[in-house]
Amino acid sequence: MNAPSDPPPWLRRLSARPEADCWIGLVSRVIAAAREERDGVIVNTPDHYLGAAWPPRHRYSRWPEVVVIGSPAADNALSELFVHLPPEARLYLAGLDEVDAALAGEILRRGDRNLEPYQQSALDAFIAAQRDRDRAMIDERYTDHDAGYERFRAVLLRDLTNDRAT
Repeated sequence: MNAPSDPPPWLRRLSARPEADCWIGLVSRVIAAAREERDGVIVNTPDHYLGAAWPPRHRYSRWPEVVVIGSPAADNALSELFVHLPPEARLYLAGLDEVDAALAGEILRRGDRNLEPYQQSALDAFIAAQRDRDRAMIDERYTDHDAGYERFRAVLLRDLTNDRAT
């Protein structure tokens, strides 16, 4: 058993780089801690973190092998992820732009029958926000806008308008 000040045993299995034999992981806060009234009682709920892991090199799949939820800290989600990985597997933690976080959230949302309504709502918001981020990235990075074509089109339309006017 580890002393409270000892680092968790899985800490040595984290990788600073996405090496070929590393699993690819994601841990992201999906539910913020809250204080709310339920049936006249004040209830405090903790932060919850989505954890997901893809096999080394994703095995060319966008589908994670493991999806978990942990609270009240990110370490809880990481610890739960390591329970599901092979005993000596190493894990590289990716960012939201490196994996399909919306898909992982959707898997958790649809696959965990024990989620409470507030957790379901927060996951729905996380999924929607990730999809909005994806759409914004598509709009920013992938466009058919070509300045040369736009100038050509403007001249062509101007010429057509002038021909119709005469």
